[in-house]
Amino acid sequence: MILTQWIILLFFFATILPSQVIAGIIGSDNFDYADGSLVSNGYWETHSGRAGDLVVSGGTAIVQHGAPSEDTHIAFSSRPGNLYYGLDLSVTAESVITGSDSEYFAHFKDAGSNFAARLDVVPALGGGDFSLGIATDSSTADSTWATDLVFDTTYRALVKYDQIINLALLWIDASLPTDVFITGNTLASPADLISQFALRQSDSSQNETIRIDNLIVGTSFEDVAEPFAIAIPEPGTLAMLLFGFLYFSFKSGKTQSSRSSTF
Repeated sequence: MILTQWIILLFFFATILPSQVIAGIIGSDNFDYADGSLVSNGYWETHSGRAGDLVVSGGTAIVQHGAPSEDTHIAFSSRPGNLYYGLDLSVTAESVITGSDSEYFAHFKDAGSNFAARLDVVPALGGGDFSLGIATDSSTADSTWATDLVFDTTYRALVKYDQIINLALLWIDASLPTDVFITGNTLASPADLISQFALRQSDSSQNETIRIDNLIVGTSFEDVAEPFAIAIPEPGTLAMLLFGFLYFSFKSGKTQSSRSSTF
């Protein structure tokens, strides 16, 4: 590619793309780290439990209910209005999820200990392997996804938290916000002022394992619905990054194609 074409491409990315394509995305993580502790990567931090036992394996984050106890979070700047997170997940367990001790494994939180939009693994309503539940604030699900889900199958969960009316919603494998969703309880305002996304490990009836990939946090349904979206920095920052990319491309003749956290 000649220099003129690079300049045109740089102008497009720095001035047009950020404002028109995915400006609402806050951050993303595809967990492409070496196997081991999650908190040794990116900006993940421990806020509870035994540090180092929430791990990455094979390019996915492993939430293991049972002996592991670490809870981790990744921070971002708080903002008003609606927030969303989307993630790919698969669940495994030694037997069908039953019992009353269901545990949430993903949620939003503020800078303290207030949690919101909690995503649970729960017993399926039709006797299948498992289902997912959503709670606006409670430690147990307010409502359960009606369709039974299957172990070792990847689903994309999309969660909305309305910080104005204090309400959480859940979609599974949805393409549009008008697709079927379930809601948590509408609670009294004010809602929590969200500034972190968190992963949680605890003890449940089956002590299931949840594999998580392609996390996206954003401000609209469209931001988080597709699993391979990448956050675009501010135009000025992007311009500097692309100039750096051009410099090292011309100098070394090769580029880095992988990505992970963009928080």
